[in-house]
Parts: sequence; structure tokens; C-alpha cells
Amino acid sequence: MVTEVELIGWAEGVNDEEILMLKLAALFHDSGHIVSYQNHEFYGTQIARDMLSHYSNYTPHNIETICRLIMATKMPPNPQDTLEAVMCDSDLDYLGRTDFIPVSNALYQELKERSMIDNFNNWNRLQFKFITKHQYFTPTARQLREVNKKSQLERLKKLLDHDPDFLSDLSHQSVEIPE
Repeated sequence: MVTEVELIGWAEGVNDEEILMLKLAALFHDSGHIVSYQNHEFYGTQIARDMLSHYSNYTPHNIETICRLIMATKMPPNPQDTLEAVMCDSDLDYLGRTDFIPVSNALYQELKERSMIDNFNNWNRLQFKFITKHQYFTPTARQLREVNKKSQLERLKKLLDHDPDFLSDLSHQSVEIPE
């Protein structure tokens, strides 16, 4: 995610200090998983506060900014400014990348090991619903990732076309692949 915040941040006109805040937030944003899978963003802010407070070059304002950026990635995302939008787009950047499948498969394994998903069909259904509702917030992410995200949705729909439960769900709701 560090690479993504830098790429999207520069393209969105973010300054040097803000890029540093974004990169630090990206480094800490999933660190809370070592404490709890649920609420990992909150625990990530605690780890960031604890570690960064030992360095005199990070002001309380810097640390609060970093923590705010970490919390911006909590679902559902609702960024309030450009920096938060960069964080949100970077966090879910993989949805529109060419390495979506291996990243998605790794996430499936992670959730399956924690008994948070039971099988691959349910995972694909969950992904389809999530990606259908997902939006990128920055013009840069929309330009870089939206086309490939749409093709991921089409691929998932083809996989799910053979799933009677999914077809039943689709007949009861209007689900369209975003343009």
C-alpha cells in the first residue's frame, strides 16, 4: 500500500509532508491485525501512536493525522478530504489491478483460516457484491483502476452464473456492473 499512496498521492497533487504522512499511515494501517482482526484500524492507530511518540520529529499533529488516515480505511469508507481519499483508494487498489486474482485468493485463504468465510462460492458472491458497490474516490484511481475493476466483475459474474443461489439473488435485486 505504501507504493499506492505515493503513486496516487503525487498524481493528486499532495505535497512532500503529506506524502510522508500517507506512507506512515500505509505502513501502520494493517498492523492492528496482530491485536485483532476486527477493529484492526483502531489497534493500528494505537501501535502508530505508541511507536511514533518515541521520535521527536513526529509532532502530536503529525501523529493525529496519521491515525486519522488509518481510520479512514475502516469500512465503509467515507473520506473527508484528499488525503483520506488517497488512503481509501490505495487500500482497495487491488480491486482494479491485474494481480486481483492472486491477491483475492490470498485474502480468501486469510478469511477461511479465521472461519470468516466457508467456501469459494460464498467468497465469490461476497466479492461480487463488494466490488459492485465499491467506488474509487480520486480521479487518479478511477482513471487507473476502474476499467480493470469492471473486467474483474465480469469475470466473477461468469463464475457465479453457474451458482443457483447467486442467480436467485440476482433475480430478486437489480445488480449491474458499473460503467
